[in-house]
Amino acid sequence: MIKNICKIASAALFLLFASCIKSDYDTENCPGLYTITPIVPVELQQKNNEFLPNTNTSVMYPGGEWRKTEVGPEKLLELTKGQYRAVSLKGESDRIGLQDGTIVSVSSADGATGDPGDFVGGYIDFGAGSGAVDWGVINYDLPTYIQTRALTLKVKIEGDNSALVESVTATVDGITLSRDLNNAFIENGKQDRFPALSAGYAAYTLDKKDADGYYTDSHRLLGLDSKTAQNLVLILHYKDGFQKDFNYEITTDLNGFHTKEVLTPWVIRIVLRAGADFTATIEDWISGPEEWIDAKPV
Repeated sequence: MIKNICKIASAALFLLFASCIKSDYDTENCPGLYTITPIVPVELQQKNNEFLPNTNTSVMYPGGEWRKTEVGPEKLLELTKGQYRAVSLKGESDRIGLQDGTIVSVSSADGATGDPGDFVGGYIDFGAGSGAVDWGVINYDLPTYIQTRALTLKVKIEGDNSALVESVTATVDGITLSRDLNNAFIENGKQDRFPALSAGYAAYTLDKKDADGYYTDSHRLLGLDSKTAQNLVLILHYKDGFQKDFNYEITTDLNGFHTKEVLTPWVIRIVLRAGADFTATIEDWISGPEEWIDAKPV
């Protein structure tokens, strides 16, 4: 939180505080002038402390009432003495909800995460004092953070029996379904993986091949749960209706998901060799941010 005090003296300000300077007025409870400025996530900024316009912002007042509020460096708020909380979101979808103002949750069905979309957000707690002391405007910068990241699976089947594989499905568990807004995605952040308030899994349908022959699917996630391991279950579906499951513990493959190259999808790329007895041995396995993956030879 950055607190800037900007002195102003104008006729409008004088009129606003006219009642506050009367000798019989309770100056302790006189409203002060404040601005709240949501800031573009550092990773997306074109300049330092860039204002994030057109946010969905609500302010919780000392009595616990939430009010949707227009904010920004030019939007003056009259606030009486007390403790406040401001929450700003931008780009959220109808599949995302807030609980208690700061807990973000994604829709889910039987534990399978919905798509939270691509959005940013954050919140601050701040105090307001009386306004009759210096007739100043106090600004609070509200930092926002990248709230979702894509996890992409790419699976290629090689070997004599690869032609028998019709499609691939997969699940990844240990996926965050709800968490605090401030436990988001921060480049070089101090902590990777935060405890989820509720967790589930992501379900993948890899039924189409890309130009390089990989079955591919991607899901945007709220994050990874630090309280549990992440496991990948790959299911190969063969043409005769037979299917075979393969289980992999991928917790270490996702180290850095919240803190490394957070603007790009995280990719797990696997090459499997399908055997005659429905086995599948790993020929190649690479994981990491998309730009790292693309920089490595297949």
